[in-house]
Amino acid sequence: MKKYKTIKEVSNLLNINQHVIRYWDSKFEGLSIRFSSKKQRFFNNDHIKKIQDLQKTLYQNGKHNYSLDLAEKIINNKKNNYEKKSSNLDSKKNTIDINKLMTIRGSLSKLL
Repeated sequence: MKKYKTIKEVSNLLNINQHVIRYWDSKFEGLSIRFSSKKQRFFNNDHIKKIQDLQKTLYQNGKHNYSLDLAEKIINNKKNNYEKKSSNLDSKKNTIDINKLMTIRGSLSKLL
């Protein structure tokens, strides 16, 4: 399986015109990567997910709902909320691990 897809492949996969993807790529950072001086765009799974999120935000029920600026704010807000939730989960995991370690420490002290 290829790690990167061309703009044509992404266009066919998501049913979005290539010129629309190029335009979005010019407006939003991190939607593609360029490896050579040819400036050809390549897309990995993360890039494709971002484009899908943008498409879902901009178009619902076949209608254009938001401006690009507002769509960017919505997507960034979703991203920030996800990162906060992920960070909170990591903090809880660390607390649980510390409590388990304290319990094990106490058990070992009793054995010695």
